[in-house]
Amino acid sequence: MIENTIKEVELFEQMKHGEPVLFVTSIGYIIGITDIPDEIPHSVVKLKDVYINCVSASRVNRFSKGLTISVDQIIGFNALTAEEMDRMVTNWQVSMAPTIG
Repeated sequence: MIENTIKEVELFEQMKHGEPVLFVTSIGYIIGITDIPDEIPHSVVKLKDVYINCVSASRVNRFSKGLTISVDQIIGFNALTAEEMDRMVTNWQVSMAPTIG
């Protein structure tokens, strides 16, 4: 049996399937909808409809089919409402490309 780290257990205890989340990672901020399987916790988090604010590259990347993130890469975490997610993504897109629109 694989033992789970304290970080994995705490992270998955705070998340709910299908809810928007914000992750802080070394590459940037990641927003997505959790896709949590029944057998948890794991060493990875699966997200659907993912946006990454890559500050160093000054761009926002979208992964509509999802993304799997290693728990070890997550520095911080916050649950979001759908409205907060939409507002945050919009703000990112505007700040990266202020002349669009």
